[in-house]
Amino acid sequence: YDERNFHCWAYRYYLLERLCPSSSSSSDLEKFYENELSFLRSTIGVNLSNYSAWHYRSKYFDKLVDNNPSRRCSLLSSEWQLILNAFYTDCSDQAAWFYARWLLFKQIGIELINEDEHIKPLEELDYIEPGNKWCMLALSQLWKGKNIKNDKRINYLEQLANKIDSDRAQFYRDQI
Repeated sequence: YDERNFHCWAYRYYLLERLCPSSSSSSDLEKFYENELSFLRSTIGVNLSNYSAWHYRSKYFDKLVDNNPSRRCSLLSSEWQLILNAFYTDCSDQAAWFYARWLLFKQIGIELINEDEHIKPLEELDYIEPGNKWCMLALSQLWKGKNIKNDKRINYLEQLANKIDSDRAQFYRDQI
């Protein structure tokens, strides 16, 4: 038994899409998407490494925002808190970092990333867990996007390339 099996998740998604016809009312769709996000949150709570749950969370998050754009800000804030909780639970688990990248750069967008809300918690995590490649990479990407702390960003990318994750050295050097 593996709750991360992507074939099962794909089939579950297929079935749910068939059970929830697009002709449903907006409030029915919203309730359906919220229920699904709640289920996915509990699944992630059991296993942070469940890439499939994170992936399908992104699909239903998109649908919920598309269905009710006025809730976008509150939903984004709630998602960010979920991610921060995952980071502080196990900052070496890459599943949450991939989801965070999607949320920050595809949903929030670099122009709306707030230093206090999005960057400072990661800087705090970096202080608590020095040398965590996922945190260092996320910070370097955020700093670049916001055009801040360029010297520190370059230093982090050099550390990643030369010491921490030398198998992907060229990837980090390409970002300098």
